Formats: sequence, structure tokens, C-alpha cells
Amino acid sequence: MSSVFQRQDMYDSVVVDREQDVVLTTGQLYGLQVRREVDRSFKPVIPFAPHLFGSGKTRFVKSYLELVKSMGERALIGPENISDYEKDRRRSFLDKLHETILLYVDLTDLEPTNPIEEKRNLKWAVHYLLFKSACLKSGQGQPDPDECYNVLQLRTTVLVKRIREVLNMRSNQFLLVAFDEVGVLDESYGDFDFETTQDGRVFPYNDFFGIIRGLCKQHNVFFIVVGKSEGLNIHNNAISVSRVELTFTPLSPLEKHSIIEHLEKSSSFMFTGSPKVSQILCHQHFSTSELAELLLELTGGVPGLLVKAINYLLQCRLSQDHLLLSKESFWMIMNDSIVTNYCVDPLLPRLSSLSETRQRLLKMLTLLALYHIRFELDELVHLSSTCAVFLFDLVTDMCFYRRLIVDENHQELYEVLIPKLLIRYIEQSVNNDRLEWLLLQTLKSQPVEFFYESKCRVFEGLVATMFYLHFCYHPTDSLMFSTLGQLSSVWDEMNLKFSSESTAYYMKSIHYTRSTSEVERTTFGINDWKKIVEEMLEFEKIYIPFEPTSRSPDILFKLHGRTSEQNLIVGIACKGRWSLNGIRWNEIVDEACKFLQPVHDQVVTVHPTFHCMLVIMSTKLSTSVETDLNHSSHCYSFGDRVAGVFTIPLNCELIILSESDVENFIGKDILSSLRSAFKSTDNPHSRSIGISTVQEMVLSLSKYI
Repeated sequence: MSSVFQRQDMYDSVVVDREQDVVLTTGQLYGLQVRREVDRSFKPVIPFAPHLFGSGKTRFVKSYLELVKSMGERALIGPENISDYEKDRRRSFLDKLHETILLYVDLTDLEPTNPIEEKRNLKWAVHYLLFKSACLKSGQGQPDPDECYNVLQLRTTVLVKRIREVLNMRSNQFLLVAFDEVGVLDESYGDFDFETTQDGRVFPYNDFFGIIRGLCKQHNVFFIVVGKSEGLNIHNNAISVSRVELTFTPLSPLEKHSIIEHLEKSSSFMFTGSPKVSQILCHQHFSTSELAELLLELTGGVPGLLVKAINYLLQCRLSQDHLLLSKESFWMIMNDSIVTNYCVDPLLPRLSSLSETRQRLLKMLTLLALYHIRFELDELVHLSSTCAVFLFDLVTDMCFYRRLIVDENHQELYEVLIPKLLIRYIEQSVNNDRLEWLLLQTLKSQPVEFFYESKCRVFEGLVATMFYLHFCYHPTDSLMFSTLGQLSSVWDEMNLKFSSESTAYYMKSIHYTRSTSEVERTTFGINDWKKIVEEMLEFEKIYIPFEPTSRSPDILFKLHGRTSEQNLIVGIACKGRWSLNGIRWNEIVDEACKFLQPVHDQVVTVHPTFHCMLVIMSTKLSTSVETDLNHSSHCYSFGDRVAGVFTIPLNCELIILSESDVENFIGKDILSSLRSAFKSTDNPHSRSIGISTVQEMVLSLSKYI
């Protein structure tokens, strides 16, 4: 890589979209002050942000005081219904917070230090690092450890007093200590004499937060702790052992409007006149909004990846004097292996060294990300009969990110986010795992802001993936394929095997919305089927429509006949009915009318060797439908009348699958869990679905490989 691409300081970026984090952090600092004033045996409150590279934790703590000032009273008072006395109290706290001195402490500098008798004492090492950081901040240089020990001698009162003197602070002035890179404690087991449990284990974080607890007893001292670490294990141990209350600071990825703000407020100092980043990278045919959308899709809004990607684009602009950025040039630049290496370099060692256990969990996490299944903070994943890990921590461990979602009941839930920049490197480690490759390709093909709003989306995705895996490997023992073959002689005569490059892609309407200006195309018109079928005949893909209310079936694919002229266009209507009321005859007729009739009129009549089939795959059929079908699957062919209303056109078929056949294909237990999860909410979290069910989905899908 040329030297120009080694630079990472192309522009002064601004911190955006951190108001929620500021409010939460300020509230916890205020809570610490109130508890300290009321009760000397209080449990300290400490904001804690255990996140991986790129979440913006370091930038947040360094910019926190600026953000507080810019937010004004919203940083603490907000719209809450509180008394005038409490408002005045909070205003007083904010006034003092505006004069706070921030002491940034990098724990990567934590090490055993003389004097000899205290060499392996963690408390002494933390105290010395605090004092050293204060001295360096004031320009006094690094203090002598022996002299410090003689003065401080592990007394917190003396330590805080000396820090105030060094920083020229008043005794009533707030001191905010930001500990960064707390994750180094994971690697410090041999460096210090930690407290040992009865079974011989050590928990460095308990010792560390115990030290902070002692410091919190000093007046007007506050702490924020950030870094890469197993957050929830630390959180739970700290509550029970260290007697501190750690409150997670979400630091969620940015959304599109925040990326726009970032581009429009950040200035590049590498170009004459320090112009805004948006002015350098966007021209009249490529708006800031479009660039933000593309950056969001690539990085998932993760601040670290976002900043690196923008830096790279600025470097390209600087090295190619007349570079005009467009959508096409953006994708060409950002898909280059050099830039992806540049952006994800801090994560590459972790991505390339996932354990076998972690790789097995990769499919489960990909499913959670693909279907936006939410999870709760304390949700456990069992790695084995003797080992369990919090899903919150597992996401970090696997180099992924957590997106905080606050639901309509004000409950805080999380979603797994896998930035598309990372997918290429994950693929390299799972190239022999067909299912994981398929899930990643599907995840990569959808826009990052795409959301499953329909209750049926998980069901549709499972069905599509199962069909795809069937077609890839042609299992001879497939009950579903045998059932369809028995019901339809046309199906029995057809054949399809996807090429190795094929995957389950979302319907072309997704891409139409990105290329159509002004009016977005989100569904198919009644006269579009000729073009759709031609595209299906050209590419071997399973399509899933973008909109749940689309005029097309939920899944579309084609089957080849014995000759090149023969083709069967298959549509599957996945009717996820999670209540007691099943799909009725009128809904079945509607599905047939919107698919079989127009495809017959526009395509089959032009190509006599073509056939069209609609498969109704419902989780629940109404009593009348079940009774009429005698509780078994049924095929309606040319000339048959459905419910006395719709006549099947020439070369067309309608297959209605019984509930038992659907259960055998998907899995009775899986459908039961989905029915329970979806019956009361459109967007369930993994606890309502059950992590065991998600893992069972993975096992079920793996059977077809």
C-alpha cells in the first residue's frame, strides 16, 4: 500500500448522535453524587461501555464534557415530570459539570511498578497510573514511583488531593476520570496478586472495581469506564462482589441522518480552506444523502468503520486530483481488498482466529442479524452442558456489534449487527460451510436498514433457505419433495440444481428502489410478470419479495424440464398464521388470482411448454379448508374450480399443503415456538422465540447440506 494510504488523520470528525448516551451517563454521574451525599455506605454508580473496536467509546469519553455543554439542560433535566426543587438541584449539578476537569487514563499503560514491596499490587499500580496521567496532563512529566509511594502510600484521600494540586483544581471542582481500554485486565493474570476465590480462581475486574469503589467515596470524583471486555460477566460480578452498580452505555451505531450530519459538519484539513467532507466527496450528481446511504450499507453505521471508510475516500480524492465520486466509483473503491483491509484491520486477527465452538455459533448469530431477532441483556447461550456465555458478550467476542432498540414498552433490547465490510473475511473462514455462506450472502444482499415488519418473514426465510439447500444437494429422502412429486406430475418431471455461485437473493424490487428516483418501486404491478419471469429464466435464484404486501408470492423460483424449452415457474405463498384463525378459502383464491392468472395470461400463453405452480404453505388452515381437503395436501390442475370461485388456467396448478406436511418440513417444535413468539408481537426477541429454537433452526437447516 502506498504511503498516502497509511494516513488516518485526513479530517477532524465530529461526534454526532450521542444524546442518548450523554443523558444516560450524566444521569448516572448525578446518581453517584446524590447517593454520596445521602449515605456513606452507598453503592457507587459507574457508567460502563464494554464494546469492541469502532463503537466510538474513546471518542465519546474524550468528547463527553463538550457534548454535555452543547446539550444544555437536556443532558440531565429533560422533559421529566420533576419538582422545581429537583430541577434546581440538577441545574446546579450541570453548572458544576460544565467546569469539570477530565482526566483520561489509558489502562494499556497499567503495569507492575516499583517500589519492590508493592510491585504486584494492583491498587498501587492504579493509583500510580492515575497520578502519572495527571502529571502528564499538566505538563510536569512522569513522576518517580518511589517518591510517589512515599507520599501516597495507597491512601485515596492523599491521592485525590495530590491530583487536584497537580491539575490546579479547587476542592469543590468536579474531577471526572475516564478509564479506557479496561479489557487489558483480561491479559493481566500473571502481573498482579489478585484476590483468589476458594476454588483458586481470580477475577481481575472485581479487584479493579473495588479500587474504584474506594475512590468514589472521595468528594466530587466521578468515573467512566470503557474498553473491550466481556461486559455482562463483569457487570454481574461487580454487583455481587465489588459492590458497585455498572450501567451500560449503549454507544449504538449511527443511523443515516447522523451520518449526513457527520459528513456536513466534519472538515478536512488536507485540502485548502478546510472544506467540509461533504463538499469534497459529493458533487451535483451525488448527494450527501446518497453517500450517507452507501456508507451506512457498507459499515452498518459503526463509527470506527465509518471514519476509516471516509478517510480512505478522502485519501483517494487527494491522490487522484480530479476524482469525482459517484455511486459507481464509490462501490469500485470500497469493494477493493485494499480498502476493506484498511477499514477492518483491527478486527482481522480476531476474525481469522475464531474457535471451532465460535464458528458453530456463527450461523445462529447470522440468523439473529438476518431476521433482526432481538435479545435481552442477560440472555444466555449454552456452548456445552457445562459452559454458558451471555449473548451480549458473545456478539463482542465474535467481532460483531450490538444495536440498542427501545421497544414500545420502553424495554431495552439488542440486535446483532454484522457490518458488510466484515462479511468478506467471515466468508473466508466458512467457505466449506454451505449454510453459513448462504446466510451471509443473503445478509449481504439486503440493505442494512431493511427490516422484517411482517410476522411471516422468519417463516418465509426458513422455507426459502430449506428449498435452496434441497436444490443444491438433491436429497433423495426429502419428504416435502416426495409429497410435491406425488401431488403433481409436472413437478415430478422437473429438475433444478443451483450453480455454486447462486444464492437466495431478495426480489429485484429492492434494487429497483435504489435506481428509481422520486417514486420508489416497492411492489410489482399486475402487468410486470413477463419481465419478472424472463429474469427468473436467466438467473438461477430464489427470490423473496421486499414488501410483505407485494402482489407476488412470498418466494419465487423456477424448475427446468427434461428439455431446455420446459420450465416450471413456482410461487410459494407462506401464510404464517400464529393465532387460532387459519387461512381461509377466500385468501387462497386471492393468492391464486394475483399470481396464476396474470402469469398464465402474460407468459404461459406465449410459451406453451411453460407451466406455473402456486404452493400454499400455511402454518394454520381454517377448519373449513382442512375439512374440505380431508386433512391432507391437495393439487388442483387445469379446469378444477377452487372453492367454486376460481378456475385453474391451462398449464397451471395450485397445491395446498396440509398442516402436517408443513410441520414435517419445517419442524413441529420450531413452528410451535414461532407461533408462541409471534402471536402477541410483530418483532419478538430471542427469549420469546427461544435461543434453543434458533439453534434448532440451524440444526434443521444443516440437515439439508
